[in-house]
Amino acid sequence: MDKNESYLCRLSYKLLIHESNGQAFENLFIKVMRKTYQDFQPVKAYGNIGDMKNDGFDKTRGVYYQIYGPEDISKEKTLKNAVKKLSTDFSGLYQQWQSLCPIKEFNYVINDKYMGINALVHQELVKLDNEYPDIQFNIMSAANLEDILFKLSINEIIDIVGFFPHVDLDMIDYSVLNEVIDHVMNSEVSFSIHSKLVIPDFYEKIEFNGLDPQINSILVNASYSVGHLEEYFSKNSQYMKNELKIKLSDFYAESKEKINLSEESYADKRFQYVLGKCCPKYTKSIIDAGLVLVAFYFESCDIFEEPQKAKQKVELS
Repeated sequence: MDKNESYLCRLSYKLLIHESNGQAFENLFIKVMRKTYQDFQPVKAYGNIGDMKNDGFDKTRGVYYQIYGPEDISKEKTLKNAVKKLSTDFSGLYQQWQSLCPIKEFNYVINDKYMGINALVHQELVKLDNEYPDIQFNIMSAANLEDILFKLSINEIIDIVGFFPHVDLDMIDYSVLNEVIDHVMNSEVSFSIHSKLVIPDFYEKIEFNGLDPQINSILVNASYSVGHLEEYFSKNSQYMKNELKIKLSDFYAESKEKINLSEESYADKRFQYVLGKCCPKYTKSIIDAGLVLVAFYFESCDIFEEPQKAKQKVELS
């Protein structure tokens, strides 16, 4: 995995974290842990007894995990729930498991979505640490889980992230391109935005949108193959080209709704979101075709923002 691929693979993980709430986050955590620790065992909730306050554990080491995947950890109500859950879940865990398999380490896993974990949660953990000096207490954030994930092999990471971008684009296979285009044309979107076609400087637009240099390399590389896409369009109706323009504009509008400006690497996450929406499955050939499609409509300003200079030119003309 080279530098560009590593960056985009991590970005894929961050987007996955962003979209994983509740059970989806628990499922993601369990996939990482099962590949990392041979003796890790998830505990499935069952009927009225639930999971007995144990989301997963390693009985050989006495290590337990309790998982919390809120939509937004920064909300006051959510924060209070996080503190309460930590206290009540550990108390229940201790009562139901301590005599069977002594607790040596307790990990409170929170999907903070890279926003950080409030001091109140840390304080509650310190209180437990003082009350139970023989047990090690830890908080695991999205960043901590990322560190564990990227110690795995490339194939294991791909299996979890489900997305492995490549930058060495070959000649586009038209059958693959057609599969991507069919997927995009049949995708349901909740926005309808008709963008005007303005051709800005490609590098200027990348800089204007705050995209990382790694994304810069990917888009520039993919843009070299847009001639093949133009050839494809020339053999099909203009309707398809215009409809794809609307679809990708709508994908970008969706990404702006889901990923706000305050988030770390928000522009890169939006890029990854749009690319992901274009790919019916994550094989190299599909991703390559998807990248060319994204690069084409990026270049024509149908996705991402127009540089101010380009806008001014249009207004003056």
